Amino acid sequence: MPVETEVDGSFFIFPDGWHVEKLDEWPEQKQVTQTPFHSKGCDLVAMKDGILWLVEVKDYTYPNARVPDDLAEKVGLKFFHSLAVLHVVARWGQDGRREFSASALACREAHVCLAVELPDGGRRLIGVQTPLANLRAELRRVTRKLNVHRPVVSNSHRMNGVPWEIRRNPETRGAHSDR
Repeated sequence: MPVETEVDGSFFIFPDGWHVEKLDEWPEQKQVTQTPFHSKGCDLVAMKDGILWLVEVKDYTYPNARVPDDLAEKVGLKFFHSLAVLHVVARWGQDGRREFSASALACREAHVCLAVELPDGGRRLIGVQTPLANLRAELRRVTRKLNVHRPVVSNSHRMNGVPWEIRRNPETRGAHSDR
């Protein structure tokens, strides 16, 4: 059965057989967001058939939202912190989160994805294709240090080969300025 989860106004629909967790909702992640660590975890950790995905979701289509100049660095740090939390939980965690973390760390392949919605003035891909490509280049520079060489930058219109679907939540679309 497909797995569907909502993050930041978008539904992520994973095909049958995927294991998906909202890492930033785990108690272990919430503990390390406080002093002294100030850890920032990614939104989703997903895996299937020995392939791990760390997914950070951003939506800059709200009125007055601005894409930070250092977005790639911030997202790269979230991926790094997420891996640290997975290590801690795999070693000393509780319940199913411990098993999930151990399985995630046993994956033979790791991918990272920034799923980002950028304002496009209602033109869908026109006007966001170049910023998405630039973000991918910056993210590649950052994640290379994690030994991840092909990060993905996607949005609800340009999936770029990710194995899930994204559907924007129609109930929250009115709060956005891109359409």
